[in-house]
Amino acid sequence: MKSPFKTAIFYIKYYADKHQSIIERKATLDEECYEGRHKKHGYPYKIYVDVDATEEKNNGKNQYRCASKSWEINQTRTIS
Repeated sequence: MKSPFKTAIFYIKYYADKHQSIIERKATLDEECYEGRHKKHGYPYKIYVDVDATEEKNNGKNQYRCASKSWEINQTRTIS
């Protein structure tokens, strides 16, 4: 049976320090994705597959990203 996470698409929104703003990414999950807690600072984080970056790179490898501290998951895009 095919894993539902390989085809389930969602949008994840969070504050990105790199961009110094709230960003939203089209995402999915695979076997490499997980949630955890930062060992030193204790805040939560989520590793996910960035669908658009994976398609853009097109090298056969998923492009992973990390949302940390807090994030919001939606079925549709909320930022245009």
